[in-house]
Amino acid sequence: MMHPATAIPQITSDFNSLNDIGWYGSSYLIAQMALLPTCGRIYACYNIKWVYCLSLVVFELGSIISAVAPNSIVLIVGRAITGMGAAGLVSGTTTILAYSVALKMQAKLSPVVLGMYNIGSTVGPLVGGAITDNKKLTWRFVFWINLPFGAVGLALVWFTLGKPPPAVKGALPWTQKMRHLDIPGAILLLGATVCLNLALQWGGIVYPWSDSRVFGCLIGLALILLAFLGMQYFGKENATIPLHLFANRTAWASFGFMMLVQTAIVLQSYFWPLYFQSVRGDSARDSGVKLLPLVISNSLGMLAGGWTASKTRHYVPLMWIGAPLLAVGGGLYQLMQKDTPAGPWIGYQIISGASYGMCSQMPILAVQVVLSKADIPTGLVVVMFFQMLGGALAPAVGQNLLTDKLLRNLKGLPGVDGAAVVAAGGKGFTEIVPPALMDVVLDAYNSALKNVFWVGLATPAVAWVFSWMMEWRQLPDSDAAPMDAHQEESSLEEKPTNKEEIASS
Repeated sequence: MMHPATAIPQITSDFNSLNDIGWYGSSYLIAQMALLPTCGRIYACYNIKWVYCLSLVVFELGSIISAVAPNSIVLIVGRAITGMGAAGLVSGTTTILAYSVALKMQAKLSPVVLGMYNIGSTVGPLVGGAITDNKKLTWRFVFWINLPFGAVGLALVWFTLGKPPPAVKGALPWTQKMRHLDIPGAILLLGATVCLNLALQWGGIVYPWSDSRVFGCLIGLALILLAFLGMQYFGKENATIPLHLFANRTAWASFGFMMLVQTAIVLQSYFWPLYFQSVRGDSARDSGVKLLPLVISNSLGMLAGGWTASKTRHYVPLMWIGAPLLAVGGGLYQLMQKDTPAGPWIGYQIISGASYGMCSQMPILAVQVVLSKADIPTGLVVVMFFQMLGGALAPAVGQNLLTDKLLRNLKGLPGVDGAAVVAAGGKGFTEIVPPALMDVVLDAYNSALKNVFWVGLATPAVAWVFSWMMEWRQLPDSDAAPMDAHQEESSLEEKPTNKEEIASS
């Protein structure tokens, strides 16, 4: 998927929607996060090929809606539909890999899949920026370009997957399938996250925190969460997020750590382009190029972290090191000015990207070490869930902090309408601000961005505290069977296939 981060400043200008900047990322991530556990269960109940292809069609439909969106609301809806399709694709990729290759090969192919994602993350901002700068294509082509790639992917899956084996739980009556999918749980989870995001995006910006609409969202969040927790408690094996996982100290510490570091890195990936385009006046393409230190160092950090963990068999020290370095990278933005030379901002991004890459894989390894064999697939899905939750919250929190601080910075400034500057978007404000006051407004914008990047310091700092709650455990010897690592009996009766475990997650 083409990453829209470098296109967002131009989108906010075209739609006069700086207040919606958080929703362009959050709507996609909220939908993906809420439906991820349910999609994993759908693959266990229905034909893998059909479900994966349908997910790809939904993803493409969301891209089309985003591309033709006449206003900000329609674009947000399109991004949400794209996220729904992405949830099925993420779950399906893991499931198809399990069905297509032998278990030994999966360990070798998984890094290849991750590597392809990182290549896309590197190329995406560059291509997206170049497309946005093109007056004929505009930012809309960032979404149109997903269609041919999706068509190729659809053809590859359809013709190469062949006839997949029957779904693990395909023989169940449809009533049992519905209970297994826990669709009400997914709906409640989606509602709770939407309430939280609305409160974060409205509170103190659109409406006062004391306003009934903001307070109502917070009350709704609390009530929906109570209902969700009740359903998970009584749902037992059909629960979307089994509560017994939280009885394991390392498991819940891993969930919290993953959510917090993901919040930090997603926030940086969304707001560095805003600094380059809004404060420095760079084009969307140039801002994509200037984001490369963050993306490339992230990929290299992942490789280094994975290699170190495999050699030393220890993963906790990498969390101890990575989280505080990520906090340093976010905190160093406080030194940024509108004319800061390249050296510092390249270095700050490298620190953040490399440290996140170093530590972000470790919760995934940790849950596989400490959980029972039966709980590992579900534990991995829950780790991914909290990762996406952190990513979904980051744009909303950042938007609130940015807009609030920018309005306060511009309040009382003669000749400048703060509300008009916000409404004009991340690039359009330069057309309405008098040239004599431009430097003052740019400084105000940069000061507001500094307020956002405090979150990039705070969340990894809290994640570091979570890392000290992890049990001191080692990865099992590479020659040992997974069952041996958990001191469980290895037998065909207990382990029918690895496919069933992954598909049922």
